[in-house]
Amino acid sequence: MNIKAKFILCLLSSAALLTVLYITFHELGHMIVMLSAGDTIDNFSIIGAHVSGHGGTYTNVSDLWLHANGAVLPFVISLVYVLLYRKESKNTFYRCFSFFAGLVPSCSLLAWIIIPFLYLKGAAPAGDDVTHFLDNFSQTANPLAVSAAATLLIGIAVFLSAKKGVIENYFSEIRAMKA
Repeated sequence: MNIKAKFILCLLSSAALLTVLYITFHELGHMIVMLSAGDTIDNFSIIGAHVSGHGGTYTNVSDLWLHANGAVLPFVISLVYVLLYRKESKNTFYRCFSFFAGLVPSCSLLAWIIIPFLYLKGAAPAGDDVTHFLDNFSQTANPLAVSAAATLLIGIAVFLSAKKGVIENYFSEIRAMKA
């Protein structure tokens, strides 16, 4: 198999695997909070990207975590993955997967930057995790604090991915494909 075909195959399989893993960890993040609040889980679907339950008792803090943990758990797992990254590996799939595993959960935090601005204008998307989070959070704090925190977290993820060589190795694969 030539280098270009190998790279494209690794890129597509990495994206597919990471999509399934991201959805799983996102919904698992919600489910962990639901279980801690005493919910009985009725449905957990990766294909439908949904978890539902009933019977839990939520405080303001657990309600905040319910909506945030869908983004927080994949982000934390991503950071741990990047910290364990082996820069010396020459495996194309590993390099592609690591690039996306290090940055996709961070990119999902872009909604946590944008939606607080929409929320302040009364235009936040109904039913979104960020909007639900802000309904509770904005009672005691400025929604733009959420934007600032998400921006900081994305910066940390990009910095760590660069420092560990994840970004460098991914672009090395792209250059090798073009050669």
